[in-house]
Amino acid sequence: MRNNSTWAPSALLPTNWPRESWNPILATLTLVAAVVILFLVQTGYAVFGLRVSHAFTFEQLQTQTLPPTQMMLLQFISFTPIVIFLLLVLPLLAKRPLSQLGFRVPTGRDLMVAVAGAVAMAIAVDGSGSVLAEVFHRHDTEQAVVLLKSLKTPSQQLLFFLLACIFAPFSEELLFRVFIYNALTRYVPIAVAAVVSGVLFGLLHLTGGGLEIVTVAVPLMLGGIILAYVYAETKCFWANVTTHALFNSISVASFFLLHAS
Repeated sequence: MRNNSTWAPSALLPTNWPRESWNPILATLTLVAAVVILFLVQTGYAVFGLRVSHAFTFEQLQTQTLPPTQMMLLQFISFTPIVIFLLLVLPLLAKRPLSQLGFRVPTGRDLMVAVAGAVAMAIAVDGSGSVLAEVFHRHDTEQAVVLLKSLKTPSQQLLFFLLACIFAPFSEELLFRVFIYNALTRYVPIAVAAVVSGVLFGLLHLTGGGLEIVTVAVPLMLGGIILAYVYAETKCFWANVTTHALFNSISVASFFLLHAS
């Protein structure tokens, strides 16, 4: 059987990417559209919170010190339309159905890889974070940890758990692995795609500049690289969600049960 000339090699899937898949212009426009959606939703939420519900003040919005519940609701409301948008658009970009992008029932092997990935993430992220904290004599934390420390009520803690351990793994794996990583593997080797998507993953969680780029973003970049390799190994979106959710759940449980920072 001769090869179909309309197909190009893929570093991820057992089959080839169609040559017309992951058009760089369309992929870039998709990212821009996602950013525009985020801006419009957050602007609408700000207008509603300030003028309609009076849930927070302009000073709190300006200094990014919203009340914990409002901060978490903002995350849910901001990223839900982006998730829906990506689920609709990605099959068109990839020229593949969602089932071939990893939306399938995970096998026992997939789950074993997912658990191993969560352990590797915990070692890489927490270990490198501890080393960097000692080297630079700083104990910077990402915004999620700051938010976690501010929670006062059981309802806030439950909302945070849903956000950190279910919603965030789903939405972030959809963006960074199913979209960005896959698009990169259309043109570059797995190792390069893993590093680039991991770096972007770490930078997304950055809230400040200076040394925080090292102390906060670098450990999470390592975690992002591990997540990319979980995806490359299993080709299963749900395996990645499991790895990510387990890692976040361990962190949240450690905070509540062991009062770890």
